[in-house]
Amino acid sequence: MPFLFSIPPMSMKFWRVKHAISSSSSRTLSILCRGERIGREDLFRYTNGRFLVREKELCDQRYLKFDLDQLCAVAASAGSSKSPIRTIEKMEGGFSKALLISKEDGTEVVAKLPFPIAGPPKYLTASEVAVLQYLHDHTTVPVPKVLAWNADSFNPVGAEYIIMEKAVGCQLVKKWGEMEDLSHFEFIKNLCQIEADLAAIAFPANGSLYLRESMGAGDKYKPLAPEMDPSGHFCIGPSCERSWFGKDEAESVQARFDRGPWPTLPAFGVALAEREIARIEQNPKVVPYGPPRGSTEEQLAILKMAKEVFLKIDAKTLPGRFPWPTLWHTDLHMGNIYVSDTEPTQIVSLIDWQSIVVSPLFYQVRFPEFISIGEDYELGSEIPTLPGNIDEMDDDDQAILRFKHKQTMMGKAYEAASGFKNKNVFKSIRLPPLFRQLLLRCGEAWEEGIVPLRVCLISIADVWNEAGFSGDCPCNFSKDEIEKYQHEFQEYRDHHKIYELAREYLGTDTDGWIAPDDDFEEKQQRNKELLDICIAHCAEYGKSGEEMRKIWPY
Repeated sequence: MPFLFSIPPMSMKFWRVKHAISSSSSRTLSILCRGERIGREDLFRYTNGRFLVREKELCDQRYLKFDLDQLCAVAASAGSSKSPIRTIEKMEGGFSKALLISKEDGTEVVAKLPFPIAGPPKYLTASEVAVLQYLHDHTTVPVPKVLAWNADSFNPVGAEYIIMEKAVGCQLVKKWGEMEDLSHFEFIKNLCQIEADLAAIAFPANGSLYLRESMGAGDKYKPLAPEMDPSGHFCIGPSCERSWFGKDEAESVQARFDRGPWPTLPAFGVALAEREIARIEQNPKVVPYGPPRGSTEEQLAILKMAKEVFLKIDAKTLPGRFPWPTLWHTDLHMGNIYVSDTEPTQIVSLIDWQSIVVSPLFYQVRFPEFISIGEDYELGSEIPTLPGNIDEMDDDDQAILRFKHKQTMMGKAYEAASGFKNKNVFKSIRLPPLFRQLLLRCGEAWEEGIVPLRVCLISIADVWNEAGFSGDCPCNFSKDEIEKYQHEFQEYRDHHKIYELAREYLGTDTDGWIAPDDDFEEKQQRNKELLDICIAHCAEYGKSGEEMRKIWPY
């Protein structure tokens, strides 16, 4: 039966001798969160911060109850060390609960349990395990070793889980401020080597990576080639991304989705367009206020136009030159990168591979999260310089300019190192962004509307021949239509500038999450003050005070 007790052989001992080892110490099991003792119910609750809006709903979505004693029994027997559990320290992200589990003998393991909102049951955990196992066994990419796992929530623990080794080293965020500029650049070079190793893996299709044993009777999959997988254990199966499994979405809608695997770039693009068409046809989203979305008829027409563009992508077109299915870590912030304590330019572990999928190379590659390049960043070999009169500026202006210059220099270092390590990665970074936007905007049409997708198609029509497309362009817009749609896109951008302003000023995300160490009441007050300021200046955004209040995200 797929997904049931799919555990590496050395961990199978647990299921045969699970009563041979006490799951916890004869002393009381200590459960900690940020250094404070907590009870079992607090372990299940989400406590890693608060939310400015819909707080109860968002916390309830992250509530996860499970059998702690059974989890301790698995952890006690996982790995080479068989020892009772002494302490559990709770950590949480936006989509998973992570537990640092310490044993009586001093060894430590990490248990990761996905929240109900994290993604599709079974597929999400099974894919993350496969990614970790493949990278650990078949590449030099440093990842934690999986010790035990179960992707069926009806197991004795009562939740899906992965038990893995604790990542060695320390988080990059703890070392970055101590490192000199040259060390930063050396680190970027080492990161680009890891990404080049990822890009060198030849996958047979786009989708998600799985162990073949995880595939059910109705799942389509493509085995990896023998040279990539001598053991014959791995395959590419359906995507495990949340966007392919709408919560509370009618079965009649989901039955129309092609979740993969997709053997070609055009097949992937067409599946995205058809997914959004299915959603809009059966459940058009009605939003009483907010940025322009386009009518239902316009949305369907634009998605069908995008579908025609995908079908015309071949090896002669710019996006068709970089179509290779690629595994890529798309969330490389400093908390997910572990470096050596003594030599922080050396990367010793990359964590959090949840929802990491295989997609076309040009769609995957991006600057890491910790490199903050602005919209005015220009790709290329030209090295930027600081203004000659910077020493005459006040301290604040100098600090801002020096920070931006440093970020730009790191961007240039990343470009150069990518070019040296893997030419296709380098060329994909330099590909005009509108082709990546085509896939991105197509995949969010039901949620966001088609205004940005339509402008993307207008831009593609402008470069149709130069981009290597043959035949007639399916994107036909009159001069008046283009002017109208560009105006709508500007209105769309103005709305999102308001959202970005609020997020940046409040230090939050789209859900309004506030970190546990921040003063929540102060953030609420700042939110109110910022709204008042924006209402006072609403004319600058082309809004009335009431419209500003309605579209305010928090």
